Amino acid sequence: MTIPKIVFIVPYRDREQQKFFFNKHMSYILENHDPSEYEIYFSHQCDNRTFNRGAMKNIGFLAMKHKYPNDYKKITFVFNDVDTIPYKKLFDYETTEGTIKHFYGFKFALGGIVSITGSDFEKMNGFPCYWGWGHEDNSLLQRSRRSQLRIDRDIFYELGDPNILHLFDGMDRIVTGLESKRFVNDNGYDGIKTIRNLHTTISIDSEFKHTYFINAEQFDTFIPYNGDNYYKVDLRDTQQKQLKQITNQRNIPVVTKSQEQPHNHFKSRFSLF
Repeated sequence: MTIPKIVFIVPYRDREQQKFFFNKHMSYILENHDPSEYEIYFSHQCDNRTFNRGAMKNIGFLAMKHKYPNDYKKITFVFNDVDTIPYKKLFDYETTEGTIKHFYGFKFALGGIVSITGSDFEKMNGFPCYWGWGHEDNSLLQRSRRSQLRIDRDIFYELGDPNILHLFDGMDRIVTGLESKRFVNDNGYDGIKTIRNLHTTISIDSEFKHTYFINAEQFDTFIPYNGDNYYKVDLRDTQQKQLKQITNQRNIPVVTKSQEQPHNHFKSRFSLF
């Protein structure tokens, strides 16, 4: 079995158009790489619970740990959002133990496009598994500092820079209202070590070479999921709101303008191919 030097982990659900564009453009970005040197995995949350981006990144890592048990620590893992792509060949993705490369996003978080070795990711216990939108990237930066890892931003673009293509993904986000509190209280315990009852399968993306799905069909997290705690907000709103809850197709509370009111503010089992 050929061991890739670089593995891209892309958290994913219901973004078919963005996934298609990501794959097409990354084929160009990586065209000078030996095809055996990299693999792209869409870590796919298959259930209807609120999306858990941190868990999808962690589960992608765990699948690679299972697939490459003797080599995963030396692999460079690139955690890349599906809607974020370099315009041209800007980055040397590979990194070494002790150094995290951060290419795009905000400097107060480790989100957007981040490279880290498997050994360092495991040392930090990965991302916290926050349900809903926000702050798992902030927590990763906090964990990296505790682990005394160096953040390399020699090549770095802030959010909005035209050198990075940022695909539109709508203005709605699912939140709890407790995002800041859970980030401040993060002690590093919630992460790859606390994912339970994990069942994944890996399948090949028939449209693109070197591209796969890690299908997370079942998983539980340290903080149990409770759908009643989440509601949808519009990012264009300048004030935090807590609104009367209504239900959409996923049984997720939805925010509507007419309803808003002011708010005071491992066990794991893998099936490979």
